[in-house]
Order: sequence, then structure tokens, then C-alpha cells
Amino acid sequence: MATPDFSALPTADDLVYRLDDFRTTIKNAIVKVVTELGEDADASEFDLRFLPLTLNESDLELTSLTLNDDESDPLTIRFGDDLDVELDELSTDDLVSLYQVVSDAATENTGDED
Repeated sequence: MATPDFSALPTADDLVYRLDDFRTTIKNAIVKVVTELGEDADASEFDLRFLPLTLNESDLELTSLTLNDDESDPLTIRFGDDLDVELDELSTDDLVSLYQVVSDAATENTGDED
């Protein structure tokens, strides 16, 4: 029986670094798209799969995306009941989902202008 060789796999620390880098890239891309969309930014089709602890389940309707001057928290997502969530509070899956929604909105807006 062959002995598996795990030496080519990244270390746990390397995986954490890669995930942090990936999350930063996604957050920056979301902020860029929302900035470019301006008032047309709409993520109403965005649904959280993994709820941040700050949210309760009473009203999860997304009401607005707000750009902030604070570089550490560049975008605030407001849900019903005046609950605010920062990008850092979202799971990686939800960040990717939000990016897809705002990217789709940007594509639709670009298509409308042609």
C-alpha cells in the first residue's frame, strides 16, 4: 500500500493567509462595483446563507448599501429593523454571493445604456 505524500499541501497558516487575501479581494471588488453604480446599486436579490451574529431573523430584507469614508469598513449593508452589517461580518460564501449580485446589477446597467 502506497504512503500518501502530503508535503505538497499548503500549511494551515498559508491557507488562512490565502483566505484572508481572497476575502480582501472580494470586499474591494464589491466596494468598487457599488461605487461605480452609485445610486443604482441594488442588492435586493442578495440572501444571506450564514447569518452574522448581529442579525436576528425578524426582518432580513436588505434595504440599502451605503459607502463609508472609513477604509476599514468601506461598505455598510442595512437590513430591515435598522440592522447594519459590515462586509467583514459576512461569511466568504456570502461575500461571493453579494459580489455576484452587484456584478449582475452592473452588467444590467451597462446593458441598459447601450
